[in-house]
Amino acid sequence: MEFNSTLELLQSDPKSKAYFDSLPQHIQQELLDRYTGAKSLDELRSFGDDLRTSM
Repeated sequence: MEFNSTLELLQSDPKSKAYFDSLPQHIQQELLDRYTGAKSLDELRSFGDDLRTSM
């Protein structure tokens, strides 16, 4: 299932929310600030991995 935004994904998909909650606070904030278009857990993980390696 695809969602329209990162916030919608986090509100509607428990697995995505659990992944997001496992990330450090600064990574969570960057995801919300810069990657607002995650439409699936796979995209969210990809964005999160990119942030982890760049910080």
